[in-house]
Amino acid sequence: MQDISFKGYAKRIFTVTFGLVFAAYGVGLTVTAGLGVSPWDVFGQGVALKMSDLLGVEVMMGTITQITAALVIIADLALKEKIGVATIIDTCIFGGALNFFLKHNLLPTPETFAVKFIVMLAGYFVWSIGISVYMRPALGAGPKDSLFVAFAKRKIPVAIAKNSIEAVVCVIGWILGGTVGIGTLVCVFAMGYMIEFCFKLFNFDVTKVENESLFETAKNIRKLLSK
Repeated sequence: MQDISFKGYAKRIFTVTFGLVFAAYGVGLTVTAGLGVSPWDVFGQGVALKMSDLLGVEVMMGTITQITAALVIIADLALKEKIGVATIIDTCIFGGALNFFLKHNLLPTPETFAVKFIVMLAGYFVWSIGISVYMRPALGAGPKDSLFVAFAKRKIPVAIAKNSIEAVVCVIGWILGGTVGIGTLVCVFAMGYMIEFCFKLFNFDVTKVENESLFETAKNIRKLLSK
């Protein structure tokens, strides 16, 4: 049972924000490792590179991540999937945090393959920890996760929907210049197990989570204000 109070909401929102920033650092590690990134990040990289060429100014990967998340939220709403506070925070914070880490050289830049591989694995592990942290307060899932849930409710297997969408965005990103490599394969085939391990590590049973929608949060805050 989540704490429905001002202090409780402050703690939950802080936890969501911390988890997402932590996850963004993990994604940054997979980028600087240079061995290939997740399918969605291949897309973000590719589009950022293409937009930078077209506009003549640097467009960062995190910015494309934010724009993509906003567009996916529109798709979530169109599919009548509820979004939560965490969904909005994800859209606003995650890409910005990723840009910050990349722009200010706060990530290692390994030289040898062995070190790159270690950094890449560490990145996916840190990302997995961040996911387990931000999901715990039950304030909603990220835009992409909500999209897969919406497909599942329409009798489309999540695995098929997830793999199909990620295959399309990965190919588009690769054509535009995104980095595809062993890291991409690790993400596709191993990250799910890393997330599951982190859930168990933090004693977090995701199947028992009842996410609070943005409407429900607003309703609860309104009740607290009226007291």
